[in-house]
Amino acid sequence: MNREKLKIELGAPEHGWLPVNLAFENFDLQFEASDVPANPVDQLITSLRNVIKGIKTEVWWHLEPQGYYFEFERIGNEYSIGIYFANSDISDRRKVFVLTGSFNSLILPIYRAILKFIDKSYEEINWPKTHKSEIEKLIKLVKETKTTQNNV
Repeated sequence: MNREKLKIELGAPEHGWLPVNLAFENFDLQFEASDVPANPVDQLITSLRNVIKGIKTEVWWHLEPQGYYFEFERIGNEYSIGIYFANSDISDRRKVFVLTGSFNSLILPIYRAILKFIDKSYEEINWPKTHKSEIEKLIKLVKETKTTQNNV
């Protein structure tokens, strides 16, 4: 079965707001996330590293006061991303969509979107810069994981 790959784009940040576009099969989600109180790109980097290692994790895309939560989980060689919406950080979450797939169909597209975003030229006043060592850890882990999967 040939699954469609996740498509994700982290747009050009402006004044602490980041456009995010995510599409998978017939699901399409677009929103602008805030960098306050936490940088969701940094959370996304940490979450990818954790889920690759098999640790369930999440990213909070704060919309002030609403937000989306991306919950990442790995079960064997399959990955899932649950997308939830809440009216505030203390409200109940409502499931929006759940994506399941392989490392190649879900994790690699997010990884590539992060690298593309990090390479963008933008002023730090518009969005906080990610520490280079965090990116390097992610790159190393993804390369190791791709090598391991190719040897299976």
